[in-house]
Amino acid sequence: MAASGDTAGIKGVKTDIGLLRELCGAPGPTGFEAPAQEVLRRRLAGKVEAQSDPLGDLWAETSAEGRPHVVVTGHNDQIGLIVTYVDDNGFVFFDKVGGVDAQLLPGRHVVIHGPEGPVDAVVGRKPTHIIPKDEQGKAPELREQFMDIGASSREEALERIRIGDPVTFEAMFLELGDGRYASPAFDDRAGVYVAFRALEHYLAAPAAAKLTALATVHEETTFMGAKAMARRLDADVIIVVDVDFASDDPSVDPKKLGGEVKLGGGPVIHRGAGSNLAMVDYAVEVAKAEGIPVQIKALPGRTQTDAEELMSSGKAATLSYSIPVRYMHSPLEVMQPDDAEAGALLGAAITRRLASDWEPGRFVPRA
Repeated sequence: MAASGDTAGIKGVKTDIGLLRELCGAPGPTGFEAPAQEVLRRRLAGKVEAQSDPLGDLWAETSAEGRPHVVVTGHNDQIGLIVTYVDDNGFVFFDKVGGVDAQLLPGRHVVIHGPEGPVDAVVGRKPTHIIPKDEQGKAPELREQFMDIGASSREEALERIRIGDPVTFEAMFLELGDGRYASPAFDDRAGVYVAFRALEHYLAAPAAAKLTALATVHEETTFMGAKAMARRLDADVIIVVDVDFASDDPSVDPKKLGGEVKLGGGPVIHRGAGSNLAMVDYAVEVAKAEGIPVQIKALPGRTQTDAEELMSSGKAATLSYSIPVRYMHSPLEVMQPDDAEAGALLGAAITRRLASDWEPGRFVPRA
């Protein structure tokens, strides 16, 4: 088992497990991303200036000048819940923020992020023994579930929490075997790690191109952060990094999933309907030249990431690649951090290569 600190990544570059752990440990469901963005502010202090907007998007760039301008981005929000009601007996009712599966919640330890700090809670439902036979084996709807914080009354509960407080799965960062880890926030703290590690790698050996690392917000609900940044950015190339479904566990058939994707195989480059094909070819060429492992996955339609919003401005060639994870949108997702480090190295290498061979219109589609 690897040590709990940095691990040997691709090409001998160490994967910064400490940074990934800190990102995953910061609660940040959609609309409440500030703690996760603060991790980046601390990381950037003394290196480059962190900039932000009223939505909460956060970015940092190498310089005000330079062409081409390459943006590497991931979204910093995670799925979660939100407090909607407290009954007379102090039980807390809730709704989902993003794609939370109701069947994963009963009996789960969750954390309500109240005004005075985190409040532990247990998600309740009827015990199996007293559920009517026609309801057994079915996931209870969210409105039939509730949280127990140990309060005896509404007044007591509201001394610790508020309506509208965010709720997350317990923040864990478990070290598994073979260099793999489990956390509820790899979607998409893995992509944010890639973006800001790419910036660090590029700063270590800068070239004439400008590189911006961006952490967007609101991706899990409205893509609003990316919509705002599409208007703001003056980019030539945008690299959108999210997570993708791994196909290497017994529950998944790669033929039905859309392709073979393995932990440890490197970032997954999407090729198809939502891709700039010239940019895809360029990324594969750079990866090969740099010895960075990548995987290719066919993309028949939408990426279901920030990519569509960012490419809608029509200003930049957009590349989408993802970090493979198992059990996406569950209380514990599993990934191999070296895949994220490879993604960061690829983002920096693409920027560095473009600095020497960029020309306007390079990635305009041609037959």
